[in-house]
Amino acid sequence: MQDTAKFTDTLAQTAGNILETLKAAGGDASSWDLKLKLHLSSSSLYLALGWLAAQGKIALYPKELNFRVVLTPQTE
Repeated sequence: MQDTAKFTDTLAQTAGNILETLKAAGGDASSWDLKLKLHLSSSSLYLALGWLAAQGKIALYPKELNFRVVLTPQTE
């Protein structure tokens, strides 16, 4: 059970870091830029993006091989 709680905490922290990075970038960044800036594995990145999208904090738009990640107006 502790492993699950630790994983959830780590995922929430990663999502928070993504939000902070997006706010510093003007509310818009590519998934690739976020991955590189935050030194994330693809799995961690996409889990956190899914978490944020499910909460309505970001919108995702396909952009070539990546995604454009945009803060929603309620998050800005």
